Amino acid sequence: MLEFFRRHRGAFLITLTISIIISMFWYGVSQTFRQEEKKTLVTDTALSVYGKDYSIADVQRAQRSLQFAQYYLQSYELPSMLMMLSPERGMSGGGMDTFANLFVARHLMEKFGIRPSDAEARAAMEKLPALQNNGKFDVTRGQMLEQNAGSMGFESDDLLNIMKDTIGLQKLQDLVSKSYVASPLAAEKQYASSYQTFKGSKIVFETEAFKKTATVTDDEIKKYYEENKEQYKTFEKRAVSYVFFAHPKDLDKKPLEERQKAQNDVVNRVNAFNDLTGKGHKTFAEAAAATKEKVETVPAFAQGEPPAALKAENNVLDLIFSGAKDSKTPEAIEGTNGWYVFDVTKIEEPKQQTLAEVTAKIKDVLVGQKADEARSKAVNEARLALSEGLKAGKKIEDLAKDNKLTLEALPDIDAANPPQEVPNGFLIAQEAVKTAVGGISRAVDFDKGTLLIYVSAKELRKRPDAADVRKNQVESLSRQERMSLFQAWFKKQHEDAKIVVTKLG
Repeated sequence: MLEFFRRHRGAFLITLTISIIISMFWYGVSQTFRQEEKKTLVTDTALSVYGKDYSIADVQRAQRSLQFAQYYLQSYELPSMLMMLSPERGMSGGGMDTFANLFVARHLMEKFGIRPSDAEARAAMEKLPALQNNGKFDVTRGQMLEQNAGSMGFESDDLLNIMKDTIGLQKLQDLVSKSYVASPLAAEKQYASSYQTFKGSKIVFETEAFKKTATVTDDEIKKYYEENKEQYKTFEKRAVSYVFFAHPKDLDKKPLEERQKAQNDVVNRVNAFNDLTGKGHKTFAEAAAATKEKVETVPAFAQGEPPAALKAENNVLDLIFSGAKDSKTPEAIEGTNGWYVFDVTKIEEPKQQTLAEVTAKIKDVLVGQKADEARSKAVNEARLALSEGLKAGKKIEDLAKDNKLTLEALPDIDAANPPQEVPNGFLIAQEAVKTAVGGISRAVDFDKGTLLIYVSAKELRKRPDAADVRKNQVESLSRQERMSLFQAWFKKQHEDAKIVVTKLG
């Protein structure tokens, strides 16, 4: 493979798209080996699978292979599949289980005669997105891959083996579950559930309506204040002096050399200021005077109420309020429009607020709590009354009138594509799918209150793409069930492998 790439020359840039979950897993494993390396040798046994010992070096090499597949080949199938096969862990699986799964899979491939060829591996590698350019294999990207592989100690056969593991694991899954096809009835049920259109009405219980009738006494306010006094303190405030080094303007209109000079001038000014306050042991004011930079002063303010000049500078504000209270060294940070070097000149500690100062806030909290309680009670009572009335054969319109509820007609809603103009259309569709015709839904909370949905009818309307959608449903269900079957089968193989993980150190 690498010899093939050597016949071509060029350069390219690989954009790395890295899964957070998998990345954090690799970090954890690497840290484990680093922490133990002083106590162990790479030749020491890390784990045993089917009675065969695998050394720390074997596991580390497997780790690098999976990292290479993920980062450089941008092929996540093998790492993610191995993690998903970790017993009872799904995508949160990790630790030595993942490497044990790789060794188990290799043993099973050998047992069942699954031996992907070099040609298969090479063809699969050339189809990877990381090695494609305009839909075709890019040999210059292959050359860069060769260089990256070499830097990690890999050779031609190692790259092919990564792809062979990927292909082999897929063939192993096919051997176990490829013949499974989802039940047409199950697929049809899922299709009907996902693509039905329903008719109905909604009853809205808005929190604001219940707030209007909620009453709070002075004693309740006082009691809440005493129990939650710690929550009612002023925010810490900080006063700062700062020097602002603005980014050069209109850089895109300037020649490259002039652009670089303008940027360097700003950086040099920042460095000169920092040198005086750092190595030069000058105060902020002394450094400003020496460099003749303009100093801006801002009176004490809370982080949530910054002055206009700093309002858009979240990074600067975070640093201003995260710095140690006894820090005397001015801080420098790049903001949205330039560099800031600031000095915290005053800190006002949080102070306890009096009952009089927070009475209005506490009243709002208590009114909100009582409104929520009253709304929940009203929803539960309404749902019970409507459900019992409907079972008794009464009409929804009469039941709504008897219970002084407002029934609002809904437009026809396609469960798969709720109309955007219907408020909370997605939530309504999601719950209506689970509700029987002629029934009342469970309570559906939304940002302003709670909904109850009455479903009067459901129908499966004709769609021009119905055949394709049904086919996709069958394929999707089949894939899900095949994976479940393979996971169950692999779990048994994992148990039979009698895996023993050696405690390092």
